[in-house]
Amino acid sequence: MKNNTENNAAVLPNHVNLEKWEEVGYSWSGRVTPRQFNRLLDIVPEEYQDQPIELVCELKKQGQLLVLTLAFTGDIWAICQRCLNPLNIDVTHDAQLILLQREEQQSLVDEADDYLLLEELLAEQPENQKGDRLLPLKKLVEDELLLDVPLSAKHDDCEMAVVQVGEIIEEEAENPFAALASLKGKL
Repeated sequence: MKNNTENNAAVLPNHVNLEKWEEVGYSWSGRVTPRQFNRLLDIVPEEYQDQPIELVCELKKQGQLLVLTLAFTGDIWAICQRCLNPLNIDVTHDAQLILLQREEQQSLVDEADDYLLLEELLAEQPENQKGDRLLPLKKLVEDELLLDVPLSAKHDDCEMAVVQVGEIIEEEAENPFAALASLKGKL
């Protein structure tokens, strides 16, 4: 089986037409930036939104299964939730998503493998209303990048960005057994 590559596509395509590429395979490689993904814009500070991330995508059939492999090399910047300074997050990793045609194919997949049901994935896309089978490649890439960013990103060794106003007056804690001490002599 020969893989075809869209060499002329300098920008990551939004969708891959499964009718065209499912049997012969599809691959794309290039650079993506956080600026290309709407949900990453909320996480990545403006000055880091053009930092490139190398990406290699490959869609191919393995037996009865359709497999999407994504290989990322690069970093994403976020804001540390402790010190509020930029935080570099390494997103270098490989991800493999198995795209199942039918729910019955789950028995062909190992428990540890990540899989998606194509029927559900394609139904979520408004572009597929005409009966097309357009795989939302850009959305899947964005999902994988978002999984690398912690919910509460923070440096391993930083102090909280807290400005103290005034002195903290330490109050002596009331002893809950003080009332018992007064009863001690009466018994």
